[in-house]
Amino acid sequence: MACAVTVHDRIGHERLASAFEPVAVDSGVELLESAVAETTSAAAGARGCEVELTLCGDAEMERLNFDHMGERGPTDVLSFPLHEWFVDAGRSHLTDDDGVTPPGPMMLGDVVIDVDQAVRQAAEGRWSVAEEIVLLAIHGTLHLLGHDHAELDDEAAMREVEHEVLRAMHRKHHDIDWQPGSLFDRAGHAVTTGS
Repeated sequence: MACAVTVHDRIGHERLASAFEPVAVDSGVELLESAVAETTSAAAGARGCEVELTLCGDAEMERLNFDHMGERGPTDVLSFPLHEWFVDAGRSHLTDDDGVTPPGPMMLGDVVIDVDQAVRQAAEGRWSVAEEIVLLAIHGTLHLLGHDHAELDDEAAMREVEHEVLRAMHRKHHDIDWQPGSLFDRAGHAVTTGS
């Protein structure tokens, strides 16, 4: 089963088009959907799932970051998982006490990406905004599935899955000028999990 992704545009079509340029917005959204689906498959297997992905601006992210993390200012991505997971050898497994899940796709949670922050980070790194937003979607989705990077072993496992997903994205989407590496390879990124 595949992962269904619902993308919410909270900054408006014009701002999103400007950010994704030269990639068309529809193509950018398809890239995000593909990245999230590829990530859930790599981390959790063929489980049918759903993810809500919100693209917002600095003002909304600043509020969310303060309300949920107690931090002032924007951050690039926040994740709001709905289930408890544990990670073993890079694979995500539901914890025993998570309860019985109903039939059908499992809602994993929400990933919120600050497009304004992604634009700044892409400019600093000299890579495309589309690539930056895809990387943030991959990283945020891994947080939905229990991955974290507080400890070096956890970071290494998360980095490996990011690289696996990026390799798959490179094979499927030749039209994007992908840079090698993951968010861990890019200094200055503050990726967090919301509560």
